[in-house]
Amino acid sequence: MMDMGLKAWAEIVQRIYPELPILRDRSLWLAGQFDRPSVFIETDLVSDKAHTPQADRIVEDVGLVFHYDIDHSVVEEDGEPIPLDLSPFFLYLRQRRFCVVSHRFGIIMVIEAPRTRPQNDRMEVTFRYSYLLHVPKLLVNGDGSPVDKINEFFIEQS
Repeated sequence: MMDMGLKAWAEIVQRIYPELPILRDRSLWLAGQFDRPSVFIETDLVSDKAHTPQADRIVEDVGLVFHYDIDHSVVEEDGEPIPLDLSPFFLYLRQRRFCVVSHRFGIIMVIEAPRTRPQNDRMEVTFRYSYLLHVPKLLVNGDGSPVDKINEFFIEQS
């Protein structure tokens, strides 16, 4: 599943901020066609290596862009941004020692230290994380025949 990390982060952000809309469509985000406050989530695959015969280690970068609400009571046409409190998000990560579980997908994401970049109307949070992805065992060969299983073992006495 290619976007498992993206959906897992959406689940985690929704767990911390239940009322916050989540953007996943990059074209809508770049066009600015979204409501505020909201969060834009984007993941980028760094590596996909075989960890064991039954699991692959996926390493990805994630970018979370928390867009602030705009105070329209100000006379200016754009309004003044109202910063979103991100302390619950960072507290959640610290309480779980940067190992976050996605209950929906059954994966544990090990997170490196986050980097923040404050902007005037948003806060950008980026970090790298990894998780193990189960690889199902093949039960059929390439030609469609079932894989032979070894049911009897013969041991030579010496």
